[in-house]
Amino acid sequence: MFASLNLKLIAEIFAACLLIFAGWYPEHLKLVAYKTEVIAAGKAQELHNKQLLQEQKQVTEQVKNDYQKKLNSINSMYARMRQPSSSQVSASPYTSITINGKTYDPISVAHDCALETQKLLSLQEWENSIPKE
Repeated sequence: MFASLNLKLIAEIFAACLLIFAGWYPEHLKLVAYKTEVIAAGKAQELHNKQLLQEQKQVTEQVKNDYQKKLNSINSMYARMRQPSSSQVSASPYTSITINGKTYDPISVAHDCALETQKLLSLQEWENSIPKE
């Protein structure tokens, strides 16, 4: 009787372990498949991020070069305006502006405004050309 009880207990424990394993193993396989998917998706996202970063660097470099060319153009235009020419009428001695007791050269003010305007336009161009995701 003691032996049959032990056999019965062993059979019940074995059956319980078998049921636990039967319920756990399919879920374990699902977890392993999910982990594999997450790893693959993570690698794909990293590759996508690298591509976006490369595109953003290219756009930034292009806008930076265009901005520098435009600044050089603005600077050379205002430098030419300051150089006297034989075909131009001589400048009036009253070609300065006084604001709040400070004297400003109108060409310098216009030059500064042109540079700031170009800065804003280039920033807008850069912002609009960056790929959004």
